[in-house]
Amino acid sequence: MATVETVLSSIFSTIPELHSGQLGLLSGVLVGILYWHGYRRSSLALLTAFYLLALGVVPAPAKGLVVVQSKPWYFCSFLLLTSLGAIGGYALWARVARLSRLRTRLSDVGPSDW
Repeated sequence: MATVETVLSSIFSTIPELHSGQLGLLSGVLVGILYWHGYRRSSLALLTAFYLLALGVVPAPAKGLVVVQSKPWYFCSFLLLTSLGAIGGYALWARVARLSRLRTRLSDVGPSDW
């Protein structure tokens, strides 16, 4: 009888697309974290570097990068989706926070002060 551990280990050890997608997701999370913490230019430079590395512009010295360069579609898709999701989430969060502060200021003034 197959256990969850044996099934997962067989999936994760045999499918390079899954490895490539996982690395793209983790790389996108890293780019998103940098962006959320205020390192805007650095995060966009890292996003560009990851993307160019996946496309093979830079040769792959490590085994993980060979997997990424053999299946760049999965890596790049997850990288871009995760990164742009984090950047869009930050923009939405900043806009909601700004509107909330504006409403608080307007309610502190009151209609009699207009």
